[in-house]
Amino acid sequence: MTASLPRPVLLAIIGTVLFAGMFMFTRSRSGGSDTASTPATPAQQTPATPAPAGQSAPSTSSATPPAATPNGKGAAATADSKTSGEGLPVAVGRALDKKKVVVLLFWNSKAVDDRSVHESVARLSRHGGRVAVFDDTVRNLSHYTRITGTAQVTQTPSLVIVDRRGAAQVKTGYLDFETIDQFVDTARRR
Repeated sequence: MTASLPRPVLLAIIGTVLFAGMFMFTRSRSGGSDTASTPATPAQQTPATPAPAGQSAPSTSSATPPAATPNGKGAAATADSKTSGEGLPVAVGRALDKKKVVVLLFWNSKAVDDRSVHESVARLSRHGGRVAVFDDTVRNLSHYTRITGTAQVTQTPSLVIVDRRGAAQVKTGYLDFETIDQFVDTARRR
């Protein structure tokens, strides 16, 4: 003999489980966790060729999103997928070689928080060329092993800030413009 629960009780249980699941999912997506500062090794010298200026980040994700390169002003740049063979795209390696503060955003164009952080990063001042800003998708994370080998990137949006000495910090989750700008200013002073 089996007993069944009344329909309202079953619906209440299912609703509670769904609510708890959504709560846990949204908490893990928007939680702003930090990873401790870790050093990124300096890049080997690569021949200096100017990066294409004036390119802006694509607004939609393509089948094979390109790796990041610097952009003079405006949006964080995404362009050539040329990697130096040293665990970084060539442009990022050059910026590190020149002792610039490197701001690298890993984001998903379909996520609201990610788009908001991307817009904030695009607004950052380049401080006369002393700050280089890049962005890319997590799909291309393997192109950045020299930085991400020590600075763990596990979710989007993840903002990696490498100071002039090569110490990297990872900030995850939603960050507003003022907070990001303060992290960059702190990295510039190191």
